[in-house]
Amino acid sequence: MPSQRRRDTLRGDVSARIAEDLRQAILSGEYAEGDRLPSTSELMEQEQVSSLSVRHAYQALIGEGLVVAVPKKGFYVRESLCMTWHMTKWQDPKRLETVKTDGWTADVEAAGFSHRQTISVSILPGSHMVAGTPIAERLGIPEGERVVVRSRVRYIGPGPDQPANEPESLADSYYAYNLVKDTGIMEPDSVNTAQVLAELGCPMRDHIDELTPRIASRQETDRLQLAGVTAVLEVVRTTLTTSGKPVLVLHQIRPGNGSKYIYQGECRDD
Repeated sequence: MPSQRRRDTLRGDVSARIAEDLRQAILSGEYAEGDRLPSTSELMEQEQVSSLSVRHAYQALIGEGLVVAVPKKGFYVRESLCMTWHMTKWQDPKRLETVKTDGWTADVEAAGFSHRQTISVSILPGSHMVAGTPIAERLGIPEGERVVVRSRVRYIGPGPDQPANEPESLADSYYAYNLVKDTGIMEPDSVNTAQVLAELGCPMRDHIDELTPRIASRQETDRLQLAGVTAVLEVVRTTLTTSGKPVLVLHQIRPGNGSKYIYQGECRDD
């Protein structure tokens, strides 16, 4: 009679094979997003395996973010709300001057998705680190000065009349406190940043982007409701005025779930 360790190994091999078959069926399009997958009993009969082996296979796919378990209904291919983000339009001053809200909201509405975001405003020391660099250094202010951060968790949904419950990104916007302390940026509401900064004599013109693909931290995994070990895209955008002064640093964490990021620029001679 095989030992317990041997039985566990055999069960693991069977679970891995079932998981791989389902994985390939999902990735090939045999099962589309939202499709119901075979039930535990169906796979038990089809594969001639135990319910435990099937459950282990589904647990692996849930951990990879490919499958979701719906209580009393079964297992389904996870639906993902992926968007195309035109990064060069993201904070285009001319574009933002034409909208009454922030650029993210305008992009989501243009794509036909529902949206919501939680916004909190706090004051931090200039020594606060953003992607390994003090925020004061990124904003070009003395480290002893304070900064204002607008922290948001952004959610999207499948349509204008559908609830927006899927976390789309974490977005923190940093400003020099002495610059924005008497403006609407201090309020936890959606605000047209380009318009506010222009009124302060700091019109936005250029930006510098840092993009870093990496594995999500534990906190990011929890806040973005990610499954298992998941890649994210970390974006740090430093926005400059027409005189080249840093006036805004936007730090975003976005799930690496298939969204597309497009940059468009002019060709210039060196």
